[in-house]
Amino acid sequence: MLSTDTATMQPDTATMQPDTATMQPDTATMQPDTATTQLDTADPGVSSVVVPPIGVARFSFLRRCYVNEFKSAVIVEFIGTFLLVLTVPLSSINNPEMAPFSVGFLLMSLVFSFGYMSGGHLNPMVSFAVFLSSANFGKTRMLFYFLAQMLGGVAAAFYCVLLHGNEFPVPNMGLNFVQMLRAFLAESVFTFVLTSVVLHVAVSKQRNNNFYGFAIGSAVLVGGLTCGSISGGAFNPAVATALIVVRCFVSFSESGCTPMASLWVYWASEAVGSIVGTILYLAVQNVEERF
Repeated sequence: MLSTDTATMQPDTATMQPDTATMQPDTATMQPDTATTQLDTADPGVSSVVVPPIGVARFSFLRRCYVNEFKSAVIVEFIGTFLLVLTVPLSSINNPEMAPFSVGFLLMSLVFSFGYMSGGHLNPMVSFAVFLSSANFGKTRMLFYFLAQMLGGVAAAFYCVLLHGNEFPVPNMGLNFVQMLRAFLAESVFTFVLTSVVLHVAVSKQRNNNFYGFAIGSAVLVGGLTCGSISGGAFNPAVATALIVVRCFVSFSESGCTPMASLWVYWASEAVGSIVGTILYLAVQNVEERF
């Protein structure tokens, strides 16, 4: 009778104990976001630094100069072709034996630099091959690429005049039939090599790789070393046309315009090489890739 129910008299410790889970501060939310509050002390080349907002903040005029993807691609094709064409005569003047290395290594750098924006064509025949082989590269884009590449080449040729004067080396093959035939064969074969390499390493299913720039630059390097003495090793109408035409324009002499007679050979041979390279590329691809 006098015994008490200890189960009912004992305080409910489960309900009286404070809820530590709810009282504990949320450290995850209170901790500062180091990703956003960290000062910009990293190397500017590190990809983790958000470059565009910083660039716009430092150069306020960029807010009014919006450039879409297509315009950006055309601009970098102009810049890249300008640098490539400028390197051809200047390297031939200062170090003729190493000129193919200068051109090849520069092309590697430019393709790696601008490839993600425009594909890094820097060559009308490369753009033509990509147009023939890819449904994502339309006629309008190809024509604007052509225009940017040719204007970039002409601008580079005039810049070379400012640096070196009216007389500068241009691609030359001679004017007799045998010389032109040899040059035609050399230019067509190594333009085929160049366009074929571009299509296989930068357009096909293995395009997202880390070596495409080396492959493309190496193709031009090998071509220059192999047949530079036969045709000048142009493999690029923007190179041959811009340098030959501008030199004729500024030289005011008959000798300066002599290579103009062989200009059509560069266009014809390089067009043949580009078309054959494209046909071979399409022929060896899987059916689902072609269509």
